Amino acid sequence: MNVQTIFPDSFAKTLLERAGEKYQPSNGTEGECFFEAWCRQCARDRSMRDGDDLDECDDNEVCRIVADTMTYSPEDAEYPKEWQYGENGQPCCTAFVPAGQPIPAPRDMYTIDMFDCESGRER
Repeated sequence: MNVQTIFPDSFAKTLLERAGEKYQPSNGTEGECFFEAWCRQCARDRSMRDGDDLDECDDNEVCRIVADTMTYSPEDAEYPKEWQYGENGQPCCTAFVPAGQPIPAPRDMYTIDMFDCESGRER
C-alpha cells in the first residue's frame, strides 16, 4: 500500500484505533487534501488525475468511489469501504492504483482460481 499522508503524524497517531473504519473528510479542505494525495495520483479516475471533463471520459475512466462518498454517509451500506483509516491512522483508499499502472481486473469470488498466480502454472 502506498503511503500518502494528509494529517500530521501527531494527529494520525490519535486515530490509530480507527484503522479499518470508513473515512469521510470532515470538511472541504480536508477533502481536497485527500483528493490531492490519492485521487489525483490514481489510475482509476482520468477526470481527477488529468482534469479532463467528465463527459469526455469513458465509464471505465471514472471512479465511482468519489461520487459515492459524496452521495452516501459512512453509516450507509453503500458508502465505499475503500475510503478508510489505515493502520498508521492516515486516511487512505484501498482501491488506489498509481497513475500509469494497469488497473487490476476485478476478482470473481465465485470462480475457482485454477492457476498459481506466482508461477502461472495450473494447480
